Amino acid sequence: MLKAGLLVLAPDGAAVRQALVFQFNPDTLTRQIGPAPGAAPGEAAAVVETIRVEAHFDALAEPAASPALPGIAPVLAALEALVLPEAHAPAQRPLVLFAWGRQRVQPVRVLALDIVEQAFDRALNPLRAQVTLHLRAQAAHELGAGGRGAKLLAAHARTRAALAAQVGPQGLEALGLAAPP
Repeated sequence: MLKAGLLVLAPDGAAVRQALVFQFNPDTLTRQIGPAPGAAPGEAAAVVETIRVEAHFDALAEPAASPALPGIAPVLAALEALVLPEAHAPAQRPLVLFAWGRQRVQPVRVLALDIVEQAFDRALNPLRAQVTLHLRAQAAHELGAGGRGAKLLAAHARTRAALAAQVGPQGLEALGLAAPP
């Protein structure tokens, strides 16, 4: 079974530092594609995609490698580090990829997290949490030409275009039309 998650890469994209895998695939993914705040109408570079997804983490669902592990606290701390500005100097900010299946891997920026911790061990380490991730897809100008992030973004755009090309003119009859107006 494929799982969704975030891949945290080195700033140059050369090495995977962390894989933050959602233990349960979310039921819902909300995407919004539209103009960036303050953008001039029709400005192509000013279109942004935001993504909101609810991820579930549960230390009780899978056997732990060690009984001394502090529940899901390490995963939550790793997610928090992607939002907190002091966690990374601007030049050292990691490349983060949102992986939602093999054909949907795109560079993102983690904007915010809503964390609901639901169960705890005796040391008050969280064992279960529901995390709403607020993501923004990164644009080409943010990734730098020729870098790994730009190549991944281009691959994502090609996949999206190939999917869109699969929709043809069939279905005019369903609209009550014999031909385009």
